[in-house]
Amino acid sequence: MGTINSDKAWNAYGKKDPYFGVLTHDEFKDDNLNEETLQRFFLTGEKHIGSLFELIQKHFIPDFKPESVLDFGCGTGRLSIPLARRAKQVVGLDISNDMLKEARKNAEKFSLSNLDFKLSDDSLSLVKGEKFDLIHSYIVLQHINVERGMQIIDRMLKLLNPGGMGALQITYSSNKPKGNRMATYLRYRIPFVHSLLNVLKGLPYNRPLMQMNLYDMNAVLHLMQQNKVENTHFTFEDHGDFWSAHLVFQKKES
Repeated sequence: MGTINSDKAWNAYGKKDPYFGVLTHDEFKDDNLNEETLQRFFLTGEKHIGSLFELIQKHFIPDFKPESVLDFGCGTGRLSIPLARRAKQVVGLDISNDMLKEARKNAEKFSLSNLDFKLSDDSLSLVKGEKFDLIHSYIVLQHINVERGMQIIDRMLKLLNPGGMGALQITYSSNKPKGNRMATYLRYRIPFVHSLLNVLKGLPYNRPLMQMNLYDMNAVLHLMQQNKVENTHFTFEDHGDFWSAHLVFQKKES
């Protein structure tokens, strides 16, 4: 019995609550959005990317100024937009056409013309003949079935230029009680269970399933070394029920 494909949920969030789908706080639901909440939404992205570049400049490349950036799981552009302020060209990938439409509107709103938003798939097939000085994905891979996510990580690593930087957030552990883990396991595999649990929690039965998948860190590190990653900086993150590692790394020079 395979895991339910996660794309359906993200297409649903793209149509309804795209900002909440990116950052799951109630203030970012469609019914609560206004100019003030949108400003806070994008400020979180600016803060995250600012901290990332400070880390890279401190530990890896003091004058880091990427020509090209790949932002996987770009959503509505929360992180792609601040990346575009620091790079010559940014490609944002997402599985939801509706998310991409919103991201394009936001790029125009912020007067940024160096963003190219494309539809994603597991082989990143619309990224043709391109290589990147920075590959980036944050709070995205956890929502994708692990087998597919590993394929995407491998593809991103292959698209990274020698000497280039990567920043990937990987969720690897859950603090949920074992009973809750079993319910989650069934929810991810049987649509009826997900609908039933929604109803028991007082939620709409058809609320999209936002998966939280745990990756084997050994397998991720194996992929990184296989793809000639040389130096890595780990930051551990606590997201309540889940622990993750933010991996910032540099690919070996050719």
